[in-house]
Amino acid sequence: MKIGIGLSTEKDPIQATQEAIRIALTNINTEKISLGILFTTVEFAQPDVLKRISGFLGPLPIVGCSSLAIISNQGIFKHGLILVLLSLGESVYFNAAEVRGINTRSATLCGEEFAQNLLYGFKNIRRDLGLIFSDGFLRDGSGFISGLQEMLGRSFPFVGASASANLASDKTYLYSGAEVLNDAACGILWGGKLNFGLGIKHGWRPLGKPRYVTKSAANVVYEIDSLPAAAIYKEYLNFDLVKLRKELKRISILYPIGVHLAGEDEYLLRNLVSIEDDESLVFQSNIPQGSSVRLMIGTKESCLNATHQALAEMKQGLVNRQINFVLVFDSISRYILLGRQAHKELEIIREGLDKDTPIIGIYTYGEQAPLRAINYQGQSYFHNQTITLLGIGG
Repeated sequence: MKIGIGLSTEKDPIQATQEAIRIALTNINTEKISLGILFTTVEFAQPDVLKRISGFLGPLPIVGCSSLAIISNQGIFKHGLILVLLSLGESVYFNAAEVRGINTRSATLCGEEFAQNLLYGFKNIRRDLGLIFSDGFLRDGSGFISGLQEMLGRSFPFVGASASANLASDKTYLYSGAEVLNDAACGILWGGKLNFGLGIKHGWRPLGKPRYVTKSAANVVYEIDSLPAAAIYKEYLNFDLVKLRKELKRISILYPIGVHLAGEDEYLLRNLVSIEDDESLVFQSNIPQGSSVRLMIGTKESCLNATHQALAEMKQGLVNRQINFVLVFDSISRYILLGRQAHKELEIIREGLDKDTPIIGIYTYGEQAPLRAINYQGQSYFHNQTITLLGIGG
């Protein structure tokens, strides 16, 4: 496997695209390019950028998305474009695909359709890993993942990110081939003989006693321990409903709800999106009725400790510890919590790898990956507030 990465922070989108292409081609130093991965900040989410890449490289399979900021060995950039070109060996097979209308149709059916598109051409070929990118405002992340698993298998590993944008924006962007999409998902199914390692951690810790969701529907929790759901926050923070709503953004980051999953080591975090008049809580993804939940708390120190743990877990999963490149999917909640210390996560990753190992990443509105279970690395979930590290080896 060969890799070439081109980063540009030029203000003009066309100049930035040309610079990124030139640097990536110089670094890969081969005419056989298999596919591309593109991450940009929102200013570069333009059809002209994709058309320019296609004009230089031909009809290359490209997947990727927009982000609040892009991550590379050189730093964290709130204005920039990063293009990754990959040349794959004969033993590695892949297929790139997309699905559209994921918020206007059944998310589960869209997940099934997406999986079928990814599986095209995979007859009699071993499937190793799925890499997916989805709209940051996907309304039913759990349903979408369930649809994928219905076709790919409950224990099939796939890793992904929900695109992000400037916090004031109401749109995120996906890149598929030569097109810029909204309300969509795109990705790659890898197979043949792909070596990879995965680490995913969040660092938030449980507070108080376990509680039980006694009434919920999809991502809306109406009652916890037979009380209006908002009581869990009113009791702990000593806030009334007005103040809870005023402090919603801070509460969602510092005090998410943790869902306990049987057989898993970590709690599955759920960000709070809104508090309704009936004191029900609306979360970014589903919390099933009957779930055991805890109020969670995060600190800068626990956040950075989780980065160390995710890195160690990723490296442990790689055969012979060979790493061609590392993908980083880092929750925007962590970026906000860490503030001026956000760069420390990148420093931890860089210090834990060989100095020349390429690092490419984005900040996300959600992450998709398995949790490390007690006996195996199995079912994938929709996550909030994690750092997900995916190391790919040749």
